[in-house]
Amino acid sequence: MQPVAIVGIDCRFPGAPDPAAYWDLLMRSGDGVGRVPEQRWNADDFYSPEGAEGHSNTTSGGFITDPDAFDHEFFAISPREAAAMDPQQRLVLQCAWRAVEDAGIAPQSLAGTDTGVFVGIMGNEWAHLHLTDYARVTAQVGSGNGYCMTANRISYHLDLKGPSLAVDTACSSSLVAVHLACNALLAGECDTAVAAGVNIALTPALGIFYTQAGLSAPDGRCKPFSADADGIGRGEGVGAVVLRRLEDAIADGQPVYAVIRGTAVNQDGRSNGLTAPNRWSQQEVLASAYRRAGVEPSDVAFTEGHGTGTVLGDMIEVKALGDLHADRTGKPLALGSVKGNLGHTEGAAGIAGLIKVALSLHHRVVPASRFAARENPALKLSKYGLRLLKAPLRLAAGTTVGGLSSFGMGGTNAHAVLESAPGGAARPTAGSAARPTGLGAAVFTLTAPTAQALRRNLVAQADALQRHRVTPVGAVGWSSTRLKTGHRHRFAVPATDTADLAAVLRRAADDEDLLTR
Repeated sequence: MQPVAIVGIDCRFPGAPDPAAYWDLLMRSGDGVGRVPEQRWNADDFYSPEGAEGHSNTTSGGFITDPDAFDHEFFAISPREAAAMDPQQRLVLQCAWRAVEDAGIAPQSLAGTDTGVFVGIMGNEWAHLHLTDYARVTAQVGSGNGYCMTANRISYHLDLKGPSLAVDTACSSSLVAVHLACNALLAGECDTAVAAGVNIALTPALGIFYTQAGLSAPDGRCKPFSADADGIGRGEGVGAVVLRRLEDAIADGQPVYAVIRGTAVNQDGRSNGLTAPNRWSQQEVLASAYRRAGVEPSDVAFTEGHGTGTVLGDMIEVKALGDLHADRTGKPLALGSVKGNLGHTEGAAGIAGLIKVALSLHHRVVPASRFAARENPALKLSKYGLRLLKAPLRLAAGTTVGGLSSFGMGGTNAHAVLESAPGGAARPTAGSAARPTGLGAAVFTLTAPTAQALRRNLVAQADALQRHRVTPVGAVGWSSTRLKTGHRHRFAVPATDTADLAAVLRRAADDEDLLTR
């Protein structure tokens, strides 16, 4: 398989509103899990510690904040249409836009191109809540629901002409979407692809299902490969990556976080049960991905496991990995899973893992795996050539290869092999993409559809600058002028320092007269 570059990233996960916060959460082994927000449902109404019929055995999960926040004016969407849209459509539209900007591309410049969109999604709870009241079904409610619209919204608003499809293979949906995006790029169906995954929990239904199936962790937390593993905790989030053929990304001077060397997808077929994992299919999808990537198992330094934290699932995954890695004498494969930090983000699980692996290769360090301190002795990890990451793994200089697994509850398995960016590729800078960093001064511009939105943007940009104080002001000014969308209300100021710029933006946001002039 020809290499595919990851040139843009954006995400939003529990406890991590952006990629920088996500990386910080991972590096400090943070916990994004908490009590079910009252905005979703009253968890106590559906709670039973014994898992009684129609109840869940937990009141916790990984939830993002303000999933309903959406600037409809920015996308020229009417309030009525925005209110009818599945929140997953709104989230993935915003996330894809930011990922394109992170790639150093002005989103409007993609209009009319063959850019493809591939979105992994398995939850449809908004439709369950709104399409059963037939008297209230409107044109907006109809177009605001349906898996297809999560991808089609992005293609419509960015005027993209390439393939546009939603993918539902349950928990492996978003990694399968990445696989399809890579294949479309290599087949020449598109020159740029946006691959994404999204999941929002709006009802207790799936938590009840997990409980009744004996899969739910009482504390709402996945504990991958741990002696304390006792089931799945639900999580949610959204993530998107922008993909280019590596040769095209290098030719265009785009930033490269990491390179996808090979991907593979297969199916369990008839196994021990429709929802039961199949060891033999898992090890075959691993072997197939290694073949497509042109690597030996011993070349892989670390793998982001599926790692749901169910005793059976963890055991089968370890045995499948062990079939290929058991002979690694003195150099065990490092293993972890982000589900320990976020919960199982279901349709977004694959993209959460992909972004973690890409950032690990970019930063040259793999975060420790949460709950790894007490590994499950029954897994016999050392026998299978594996070790849990109980501390961050510093990657040696040179080319490093990492893996990523994502297995669907219905039996669709996916694996990807990633590699660190080649030496000749441009590197992303903190909080920015392929932007000039040598400028000691710049003009920072900001626009919005309304004065009120401009004020909100001024505050948001000031907050972002404080979080990324090491970002050169030249890069900030360049991206604000070259990549950001122009709207009617505008603000511009010269700047020589990001800290001073943040202060100026805050003063402007508080200046009532300035925003009316």
